[in-house]
Amino acid sequence: MNKSFVIITITCLLTLTTAKDMTCGNSTGSGQPWSVGSAVLFKSSVLNIDADGAPNSYFVDGKGLSYTCDGVVALENGKRITPKSNPNNWQEKCNAAWARAQKTNDYSQVAIFGFMTDKKNKPLIQQDGDPFPKKAYISQTSVTIPNTPNETQRRFVDATKIPYVVLNSQFVKKYSIKPGTVALVYRAKTNKYAFGVFGDGGGLGEASIKLHEDLGSNPIKIRNDVSRAKSRIDDPVLTVVFPQTVVPPIAETQTWYNNIQQKGAVVLKEFGGINQLKKCSQ
Repeated sequence: MNKSFVIITITCLLTLTTAKDMTCGNSTGSGQPWSVGSAVLFKSSVLNIDADGAPNSYFVDGKGLSYTCDGVVALENGKRITPKSNPNNWQEKCNAAWARAQKTNDYSQVAIFGFMTDKKNKPLIQQDGDPFPKKAYISQTSVTIPNTPNETQRRFVDATKIPYVVLNSQFVKKYSIKPGTVALVYRAKTNKYAFGVFGDGGGLGEASIKLHEDLGSNPIKIRNDVSRAKSRIDDPVLTVVFPQTVVPPIAETQTWYNNIQQKGAVVLKEFGGINQLKKCSQ
């Protein structure tokens, strides 16, 4: 028998066996990352919605995809009044503090983190060249788009057009995550997955409006005649991040989106496809 044929046959069998028998390691629980090969995985009991970067996220009149107090909290004696510190009345205090700030043009008693501010903590409003000039605040993401003007909405990742996942600073640092690092989210209940990229900082188990839509979910809900990004996925999902694969941010959103889908398909195939996602989500 030809020795070359034997070597090739054995190599192919080993490759097939490795792909078939690739395990998912040991997940230590929801929100706790673990590695499988070069990929990093984590599970979450729900998938929250991130509308940051969407030009219609924070309207000046408060009727955006996000409530104003999704991106603002009140300050009392220099301390933030948050859902965690004051679960019963943080929102009431936030609404009152925001109303005073708008009336007096003094924003010193609110902490703004959902949209851009100037050096005096006054929120910046979109101007000519942005999607909603004079009507909406500039909604930020931690990832920015290169070669775009500062202090414009165009500089940030649009949650309605780009599927992105949210990662915290510890995860980013530990796994050397770069802007545009490829990821995917798998929803076991529907056996669907969607490709995305790292686009914003925050808690694990959160993704953009577009990624929710790509999973077949409708994240927009009408509340008091206003469209709000408030309909999250309420069943478990698996997120897989591929630190070695990056699709750099670019201003042309459709081209960037297409690039994400192409790269995502490649890394998913290398990872083991949907059967591997099923195994890892168990």
